[in-house]
Amino acid sequence: LDIHYQDNYKPFTWDHERFPDPARMISDLRKEGFRIVTIVDPHPKVEKGYVPYDSGLAGDDFVKNPDGTIYEAPVWPSQAEKNPGPSVFPDFSKPAARAWWGNLYSDFVNAGVAGIWNDMNEPAIFDVPSGTMPLNNRHDNEGQPTGHDEIHNVYGMLMSRSTYEGLRKLRPNERPFILSRASFAGGQRYSALWPGDNTSNWAHLRQSIPTLLGLSLSGFPFVGSDIGGFNEAPTAELFTRWLQAGVFYPFMRVHTMFGSPDQEPWSYGPKFEALNRRAIELRYELLPYIYSVMREASESGVPAMRPLMLEYPQDERTYNIDDEFFFGSDLLVAPVLLEAAAQRSVYLPAGDWYDFWSGEHFTGGKWINFPVAIASIPIFVRGGAFIFAQPVVQYTDQMPGQPLRVMVYPNGTSERRLYEDAGDGYGPSVLRRFSISGQTIEIGAPEGTYRPPARSILIAVRTNATNATVNGTPAEASAKDGVLTIKIPDRFERTVIGLR
Repeated sequence: LDIHYQDNYKPFTWDHERFPDPARMISDLRKEGFRIVTIVDPHPKVEKGYVPYDSGLAGDDFVKNPDGTIYEAPVWPSQAEKNPGPSVFPDFSKPAARAWWGNLYSDFVNAGVAGIWNDMNEPAIFDVPSGTMPLNNRHDNEGQPTGHDEIHNVYGMLMSRSTYEGLRKLRPNERPFILSRASFAGGQRYSALWPGDNTSNWAHLRQSIPTLLGLSLSGFPFVGSDIGGFNEAPTAELFTRWLQAGVFYPFMRVHTMFGSPDQEPWSYGPKFEALNRRAIELRYELLPYIYSVMREASESGVPAMRPLMLEYPQDERTYNIDDEFFFGSDLLVAPVLLEAAAQRSVYLPAGDWYDFWSGEHFTGGKWINFPVAIASIPIFVRGGAFIFAQPVVQYTDQMPGQPLRVMVYPNGTSERRLYEDAGDGYGPSVLRRFSISGQTIEIGAPEGTYRPPARSILIAVRTNATNATVNGTPAEASAKDGVLTIKIPDRFERTVIGLR
């Protein structure tokens, strides 16, 4: 929910004419699989009787002018239809102010709000040439007072930290979801990040790839740009191409400005609705792979969205490629970034590659001209990969118990890991190791105590074999078009599959 849910753009409020019973609305939507994320900006309105202002004033928690008075400036509350007025700004460099701000989320948590979207936290200020507060404003700075020139670059990150710490305290058994527009090195500990308001044109679609790759290399694995563009309006083709690329943004969100034409997957007629649905379905099908990759990023720091040079640092031809990328180590994604394109030039690094859609084999170390249709974008799977997938679900709560599909692309000996947990919180998890060597596939014994509901595993192997055994016993298997599919119950034990 953007700022229009608020009472005259005041953070931590609801417009009760539009939202008479927020808690009930949130509960009803949750039953249908929706989770609500509310925007909260760092600019409480100057208004007596408004709790964030009164309590912040009492705690001496706001940024000050050089003369020690409280700094006030226009932001969204100054644009309100009723009683417009200036705002004050939390001093997130002060530990007590961070704790105060974090506790302000309690009403939202009690109402069932699932996540928080921190915007305008550069901090943005209206009607001044710099677009931000004066650099000689004063901050507490952990008890060592300093000017805004020392705090400006970390202000957004400190806001995210305050939000994160508040949600951890208020809801200790759930992982906080926080999205921030501004941050700094280390901010990945607290929030996902998006780079702000872009524009609905092909140039900004193209620019989104190097932008997100740069953020990924800077330590931010959970990133994404506004799909379709925020300013102006995309054509049907541009929206679909952006959505197809966005399937592989770590953070996938369609977002546009207030008052723009409808920008939903179903807004461009039946043909494009079907294409957009298929793109979104692919995202949900690949969630087991995506979740495992994001877990790896959280542990190792290696980002989910990777430039080719990160995977192939010895290949100088990858150094200047910024219009294709890896998601994880095994999916090479080449979005279509030009209007009415009929083909796409793709660089495949050395090794064996498979067209994700057709299974066609390619030998890498060269550029290829790949034909493209509006229905999909080029995706290539690295030889040796295990790609984990599932049937389409409508929302993530439906994932437990779904059959696990494992697509295997043999290339000598290889191993990949599947990570699973209950989907939220800090409870048990499980790691499974899948490996192949010659004609033998092995699923390792589970590492961890989490167990999903009973399910089957469908292993689809690119091979000339036509039969299989499971722990020495003939297995249920079928061969078609060079793919052997083996169905086994997931008994959560070491399992050896022989190909024959």
